[in-house]
Amino acid sequence: MKIKDARVYHLCVPIENPVKTSFGVMDSRHAVFIVLEDTDGHQGVGESWVNFPTWAAWGRTLALEKGYIPYLIDQKMEDIASFVVDMSEAFRGPALQSGTMGPYLQAVCAVEMALWDLAAKMESVPLNRLLFKKPASSVRVYGSGVNSPIPWDVIDEYLDRGVELFKLKLGFGRDEDMRNLEHMSRHLGNSARIAVDANRRWSIEEALEWLDVLRDFGVQWLEEPLKVEDEDKLSLLHDKGVRIAGAENIMMDPAGCDIERVADWPLDIFQPDITKYCCIHDAIRLLKAVNDRGKRLFPHFLGSAPGQAASLHLASGCGDVFMELDVNRNPLRTGLFRKTFDIRDGAIQIPDAPGIGWELDFEVIGKLLRE
Repeated sequence: MKIKDARVYHLCVPIENPVKTSFGVMDSRHAVFIVLEDTDGHQGVGESWVNFPTWAAWGRTLALEKGYIPYLIDQKMEDIASFVVDMSEAFRGPALQSGTMGPYLQAVCAVEMALWDLAAKMESVPLNRLLFKKPASSVRVYGSGVNSPIPWDVIDEYLDRGVELFKLKLGFGRDEDMRNLEHMSRHLGNSARIAVDANRRWSIEEALEWLDVLRDFGVQWLEEPLKVEDEDKLSLLHDKGVRIAGAENIMMDPAGCDIERVADWPLDIFQPDITKYCCIHDAIRLLKAVNDRGKRLFPHFLGSAPGQAASLHLASGCGDVFMELDVNRNPLRTGLFRKTFDIRDGAIQIPDAPGIGWELDFEVIGKLLRE
């Protein structure tokens, strides 16, 4: 494989209902992705996580255009994982010097995703069959991004499509959190289960107080409960009747990640994000390591169409899992492919087409480009 051309796309759309977390609000949706083309004309697409801070998309676009694309052009590669490690070593030093390890990894993830998509198209196989021997043909999804005010009409749409799990954001104060949890539980009844995400908001004392409440509501998992300064106390939350999830914010640097050490984190469910801090080849290594420890891996994702597609391919090789799907209306997730994601019986079918399988609609993309 040899890269002949590359282009970065930065898209933006306003949103009617802001997406709230305990640490910030998205009042518009951005997407940054890179399209690589080889000498035979095959194209591969890879997305980079740019949700926060609000200016992240502009910085990522420049980093890809001015740094990564010049590095990639005319590069010949035989093995993607080895190439990505070499590329990471080339960019890691400047990232450490500038204190930009997060953006560095998010850019590397985009490039690697595009390379895998490109390689699958060269082999004329779906991406999941390039990554795994026996991937599933479809993946169950759960609705995430649920925050106050709760979009009951959207949730009902997903229920009608067979979705049986929804993740509620907490971390907005005990009264609001309890009210939302009660309303969600009452609305869903026996139709669906609830998981919750505190977005690293609570102290260890707050998290311990919440565990009894969450267990009584039958919560399936508690995601990222602790503030960064309290994360060394994560093991204190174990064996309390609620599974603990996380890992989207564990930085797994291809240039030197100890996967076995990551798998020893006191988590029941690992949620690496292949657009953010964990490249696809490291996610597959992590999958084996956590399964060996009797734990689970559910890929994390909250972005636009290319990253969602690649994450579904990864999830299809992770066993009986749920793939995250943001319930908030986002044209950058639903409108960038010629055929959108179709949820039936609570699952999305993986296309039997080369690469990620869904085809970008460049006419729509052209209308959404940021200058």
